[in-house]
Amino acid sequence: MIDNSQSGWLKLCNNDLELVNKWAFEGEKIIHGKPSGIDNTVSTFGSMIQFKLGDVTRIKSSAPLRMLVTNTKVGRNTKALVASVSERSLRHQNAMASVFAAVDSISKELSAIIQSTVPDDISITEREEKIEELMEMNQGLLQCMGVSHASIETVLRTTLKYKLASKLTGAGGGGCVLTLLPTSLSSTVIDKVIAELESCGFQCLRAEVGGEGLEICFS
Repeated sequence: MIDNSQSGWLKLCNNDLELVNKWAFEGEKIIHGKPSGIDNTVSTFGSMIQFKLGDVTRIKSSAPLRMLVTNTKVGRNTKALVASVSERSLRHQNAMASVFAAVDSISKELSAIIQSTVPDDISITEREEKIEELMEMNQGLLQCMGVSHASIETVLRTTLKYKLASKLTGAGGGGCVLTLLPTSLSSTVIDKVIAELESCGFQCLRAEVGGEGLEICFS
């Protein structure tokens, strides 16, 4: 039972979190068909997850990673997009196998970078530059899969003008785009990027990778 007389933020016990995660996953199944379970698990428990073929590993970043999340407000059908990628894989088996292998390599390298120690400002800058390159490569591979969209490309062009790296997230075909905000990037530049993206009709949210997960707020 939750005491409604309390105030502030309440962290749930692990059993309650497991229950929330279970029901959230059932909702994901209704919407997406065969979801990975990543979204509901990260939202519930926080931190970050490394996922491959049912194997879920929680990882922690050794330093903060600031992101700009741009919602294109373009709806997409995840089931249809997943089916489209499967069909393309059947038509071009060798080429798509290489694309998937490259995505896997990028994911492993990113995981290692995120967990590596960053003792000074120079190391942080180098780390973020590597992450930017990996994001750009990953976006190119996602385009090869056919899951990009005109709205996503608009976000990419806009952020590139400010020398920022972006990539789609989720199933693609619209939805949201992630943009890495380097530690050295000023709030003035961030405000300019957001203003330009919002002038295109998009919604922008600032976020930090590796949050605390589900909590209840009593106001």
